[in-house]
Amino acid sequence: MACQILMGGRRQQNKDSPDISYPVTHRLYPQSTNPIKFSDRILELGGPDPLDYISMYANPGDPGMNIPPHWHYVSFGCSDLHGDGRVHEQTGLDTPSGFGFELTMRVKREADEKNPPTWPAAIMQGLAKYVFSSETVLCVGDHVSWHCPLDNSESRIQHMLMASDPQLGTIATPNGSVQFVQIIGVTAEELRAGQHWNGCGVIDIMKRLPG
Repeated sequence: MACQILMGGRRQQNKDSPDISYPVTHRLYPQSTNPIKFSDRILELGGPDPLDYISMYANPGDPGMNIPPHWHYVSFGCSDLHGDGRVHEQTGLDTPSGFGFELTMRVKREADEKNPPTWPAAIMQGLAKYVFSSETVLCVGDHVSWHCPLDNSESRIQHMLMASDPQLGTIATPNGSVQFVQIIGVTAEELRAGQHWNGCGVIDIMKRLPG
């Protein structure tokens, strides 16, 4: 199961849409149709949104590793999807594609949940706007201070650390390399630990904690 969030906030599926996504996502989710949708609000068409689209997949998790079923969000647009200079400067095989990365995020999926929440897409879009406006690359181990609940609730998870997506990793494409950087929501205390010590180290500790 997969669907796209258009940057206008709509969910749509269309089997006739041209496919410019990466084979790694098809290998991970072979049963998922992953059509491409373009919004009239993306940057290349004069809109405010830098990402072409965001795919959302129903990931079954891994009970043996205590990973519950979840929604897996994958952005497309920080890297060079087109290779013709329309968004990113053209590069070669041995250089990063566009900004050299795409964003991912994972959110626990409830047993009866049919549609993925849209707040992760807003987070990813906001980060992408920062990347495009500042030309700052987000790397594994980086931290982002957000200062408000990521899911618009009363949650203490209000900031982010960046990790390598464990299932997508880094790939080579005709337009250069792309690393899938996973957003990890953290509390203020966890953010400070990442700032003063090591973001990757904090994430490793979080992985070993129960729950």
